[in-house]
Amino acid sequence: TIWAFATLGVTPGDELLGGVERRAVDTMQGFNPQEVANTIWAFATLGVRPGGELLGGMERRAVATMQGFNHQAIANTIWAYATLGVTPGKELLGGVER
Repeated sequence: TIWAFATLGVTPGDELLGGVERRAVDTMQGFNPQEVANTIWAFATLGVRPGGELLGGMERRAVATMQGFNHQAIANTIWAYATLGVTPGKELLGGVER
């Protein structure tokens, strides 16, 4: 997974990175809060800004599953947005504030 590469500090090649991103887009509707947080954290840790489809989808999924986020998942998600230079949407920020 992209999380494993980020944990190792190894940026995968473009082909593998693209495949991982496409797979995440295809499956993110089933992601739980930890999977959302880990995915966005991993991209930020690697210094790779995901495409708009993945980034937008991760935000929508975060909003949809926000009640299941623990403090660590919230912190990792917001850190990732800041690291990527992306401002989270109002819904995500509102969910975090609750």
